[in-house]
Amino acid sequence: MSVSKPGLVAILLALALTHVSCQKIQGIKDDIDETSFSWTGGTVFGEPFQVTTKQLHFDTGDLFGKDVILEGDILERGESSTHLVMSDQDGRILVVLTAVDESYQILAQESVNRVKILGRLERGKKGLPYLLAKAVRPGVKSSQ
Repeated sequence: MSVSKPGLVAILLALALTHVSCQKIQGIKDDIDETSFSWTGGTVFGEPFQVTTKQLHFDTGDLFGKDVILEGDILERGESSTHLVMSDQDGRILVVLTAVDESYQILAQESVNRVKILGRLERGKKGLPYLLAKAVRPGVKSSQ
């Protein structure tokens, strides 16, 4: 059996593409969404839920581990920009920023008092919720 060069290239390309794992593709999509959110406040591939702190605190497990968007005012900034406390009209919540590489640059500006966070709802000690940030969009205007 003889295979032409264009046919061989097509077969090798198909074999290479089958070895790309779904996890790698999902990782690329997540990176694009995080970058897109930082620049525009929206995502390309994901469909995160816009939530309030009340929804996060009273969640019965529906939002746990899922991507959400929370918009609010910064009440307190943590040392080295590792965390912040955010508030909206319904309450306040801890936001952990250790996964956001440029958070120290974004939040170093004292003029940034309001942010929009793309993150995942997690549970801490004693079951208290917190938001593990993936991306930060600073300086958003109040939607009220």
